[in-house]
Amino acid sequence: MENRRDFLGALTAIPLVHGLLGARAVEGSPLQDAAVSAGDAEVFARLRGEFLFPRDVTYCNTGTLGAMPREVLDAMTHSLRRTEAELPDWPYFQADGEPLTGYQPLLAARATAARFLGAEADEVAITQNATMGMNDLGNGIDWQQGDEVLTTDQEHGGAVSIFRLMAKRRGIVVKELPLASAVGGGPERIVALFRAAASSRTRAIMVSHITSQFGIRMPVVELIALAREHGAFSLIDGAQALGQIRVNVRALGCDAYVASPHKWLMAPKGTGLLYLKRDSQGQFWTTLASYQWDNKEQGAFRFMQYGTGSTAIIDGLMAALVLAERTGIDRVERWDLMLTTRLREGLAKIKGAVLSSPADPRLASAITTFRVEGATARELQNALWEKKIRVRAQGDDKGVRLSAHVYVAPSDIDRALESVKALAAAKLPVDQVEP
Repeated sequence: MENRRDFLGALTAIPLVHGLLGARAVEGSPLQDAAVSAGDAEVFARLRGEFLFPRDVTYCNTGTLGAMPREVLDAMTHSLRRTEAELPDWPYFQADGEPLTGYQPLLAARATAARFLGAEADEVAITQNATMGMNDLGNGIDWQQGDEVLTTDQEHGGAVSIFRLMAKRRGIVVKELPLASAVGGGPERIVALFRAAASSRTRAIMVSHITSQFGIRMPVVELIALAREHGAFSLIDGAQALGQIRVNVRALGCDAYVASPHKWLMAPKGTGLLYLKRDSQGQFWTTLASYQWDNKEQGAFRFMQYGTGSTAIIDGLMAALVLAERTGIDRVERWDLMLTTRLREGLAKIKGAVLSSPADPRLASAITTFRVEGATARELQNALWEKKIRVRAQGDDKGVRLSAHVYVAPSDIDRALESVKALAAAKLPVDQVEP
């Protein structure tokens, strides 16, 4: 394969992986002191050939949309064709299997998703994305005026906006804590920030597992425990986590977890998962209602009452889950963090390159945001695209966001660094340019 040698080049980076993984064991994962292997490189070399974008393109925008591999796309398109070919054959006598996804419990699909999340099938609803899931949660609580939600000022609009809406409509108080003031002190300082803000009125803590803009891996286990201390709900936005790192909701102990599998899990666009702990389900109303909106006997099914949907989307999601299980989420995490370490250590050697994401390895994820002094975010984005490396501009004071996932090789990171170095050198004052 064309990319095989590039991916096998990862083996030269094995010592680098310890810089990120050695500092912090991953929740629920045996990755401390792990390193990539020849087997990992072979797996991702083969996988790279399954994506439809050109071989000379390096895709580093998974934080926005993941790329679907061929087997996921094939599962979805085959299902779509089958539905249209067999549409007159459906007798509508059975609860499952008909092309009306929002009306069937879809227990087999939910069970597959639940296993991946470390949950039970009746605790998982299939939605369209994390935004829909968080809106189900925010709309579902019986808020009282003055109830408080603790969150940060770096949450995605799709997660925090429902609570801002509830502030206007129900009179709740949304405390968006300044995360930048705490990240320099590591996970402990972040937890202390939340602890200082908590009160007897705290009704919920809502945070990202991994933040969208800077890729901050939040200390969610400790924040969930803090919510429990205050008798508050713990609501976790896992849009940037599922498929990037191992997620075990039972181990985390959260009340609810929302996800967008169309990112790091590389599932079809328009797929989402909502986990709602069985013991917590009775405290949430459903706000999207159809026939089974009040059927508590079927658990989280009442939170997927969206009406007619696409069975093809569900089949694509199942294919993505099967692929993730076969590849191994621990292997994915090792690979992504190896690439991230290579990128960050390379950026540290470039004069004029500035890391916008926190430097603390305990907060690191496969998302790295950085900038070049004197260059706009768009300039940096365009400079990388000239080398066929796709990143996403985040604002001139932040730079660009690079998502290092399974279709990226170590040589791709090296090419990105070369491009950054060239732009940084071009922006340096003449008297600072090295001969």
